Amino acid sequence: MWGQASAEPTGLTEALTRARHRIGAFRAFAGISYGASVDPAYTDIISYVSYCGTGQNRKLGDKLDILPVHYSNLVQALRHEDIVILIRLAQGADDDHFSFGPGADYVADLLSVARLVIAEVSSGTPQTGTGRDIKRSDIDYIVRTRTPCLSPPQGKAGDAEAKIAQNVASLIEDGATLQIGLGALPGAILKALHGHKDLGVHSGLITGEVADLCTAGVITNSRKTLDRGLTVTGLLSGDERLMQWADGNSRLSIRPTSYTHAPDTLRAIDRFVAINSAIEVDLTGQVNAEIAAGRYVGAVGGAANFLRGAAESKGGLGIIALPSTARDRSRIVSQLSGPVTTARADIGFVVTEHGIADLRNATLTQRQERLLAIADPLHQDGLTTSQVEPSN
Repeated sequence: MWGQASAEPTGLTEALTRARHRIGAFRAFAGISYGASVDPAYTDIISYVSYCGTGQNRKLGDKLDILPVHYSNLVQALRHEDIVILIRLAQGADDDHFSFGPGADYVADLLSVARLVIAEVSSGTPQTGTGRDIKRSDIDYIVRTRTPCLSPPQGKAGDAEAKIAQNVASLIEDGATLQIGLGALPGAILKALHGHKDLGVHSGLITGEVADLCTAGVITNSRKTLDRGLTVTGLLSGDERLMQWADGNSRLSIRPTSYTHAPDTLRAIDRFVAINSAIEVDLTGQVNAEIAAGRYVGAVGGAANFLRGAAESKGGLGIIALPSTARDRSRIVSQLSGPVTTARADIGFVVTEHGIADLRNATLTQRQERLLAIADPLHQDGLTTSQVEPSN
């Protein structure tokens, strides 16, 4: 297994895929993949496993084996494997220490049980944390490179995303602490927050838009009830400007999954606002964030952890934001076409470009009415209510 997104040690993973025939058949756990290490051509030797169908993983189709667990349980699910870890690091405070660089995430929690740890220490990696995060004794082999961190593909937000972003921004109070996901819509939401004050961040990952808000003085973390003054995340996902902002930034804290997604951590954050997206939402508020048109393109991921944390936070909000249509099909549906990724009891608000549905303490009938009101008007008449009635 190796670090994901911008934390992938590309020098190591590229060498691994080139050497796969000499190595022989093996399994590889890959998270969000931006580079060339995940490819259908490599499945002649490599059996890929992941928690998500994001990024390059999508190309694998049915050749990708999915581990459908909550992000908070991912380390526990992988702890029983015979693990070889490939990790990207930055040079630390001295020759005996290293920095997690762009990501601690789930890899940091598994270092102690790995059979073998191979580190790519790259001059193209930002130094984050204290510079004493990993000891030399925790690593079996070190390869030094100059490879830059991978950047995510840039999605383009349209008019619908801009309207959704404004609707979400209207729900967020000054001083709130945010968790937000990856993609064009989360990026648009963050850009819509430039008029806010003293926001905080506690998230599974952060992007360049978070760095922009920090630089602009919008994110100060000054009102957080936990980790005051710090932007807390498990992973960086962005381009060179994000990495430059992160390098040596004492107000950024990269933490492992055991901390970022822990229920006790999340419920201790007052006014915690979890903002996540979905493939579709049914008329009771159930969320499918995994399968679209029969293909696994999403994840169980951390949304349920964060949405539950927001529900238990004092003054917290759990938000699902999504465009009302995709390819002329409604994303507010009578019946989900995929699994229930997040239970309806954990959803506070559903937001589309047509408005905001407040599902807190709402009955099934009220949920139906409110969700129909934010569906695309061209599809409202086609939505049935057959799935609204509770089953015994």
